[in-house]
Amino acid sequence: MLELQNIKPELITRDNATWFQPLFKACFDREELWSQHLGETKYEAFHIGKQAFIFTYTIEEYTDLLTLGVHPDQRKHGLATFLLEWIIAKAPKAQKFFLDVECRNTAAISLYKKIGFEMVSIRKGYYPQSSGPAIDAYVMAYQKPPKTLS
Repeated sequence: MLELQNIKPELITRDNATWFQPLFKACFDREELWSQHLGETKYEAFHIGKQAFIFTYTIEEYTDLLTLGVHPDQRKHGLATFLLEWIIAKAPKAQKFFLDVECRNTAAISLYKKIGFEMVSIRKGYYPQSSGPAIDAYVMAYQKPPKTLS
């Protein structure tokens, strides 16, 4: 397990992402699509020890959390919480964060609620499946608290 106190997430670039596809597949059991955007100005991806990652897309004060993954062997050690809190703090311009989460992913939904995300809508049939009907997604949002004057 990683000690989180001294961790600084590292940027994932096209040049250093050869290891990424197997991690994504281990997390989600499917191929990922986001790495094609690495290096584009509005997209960012970070990892912790090649065990957890987060992809974001930011326009002005809005950040979409495109995907967050933790290797199955490293779950329940605080990596996802750390990455979420870090990305929110790291994005000084972003004031509102959005994400989609599979409606049956109760662990992720609990994590997002713990951070302060709220459900704002449902996307019917958002996540396609190899067999059976597509799965609905919750759209969740987080608003940074207003800065107080000291």
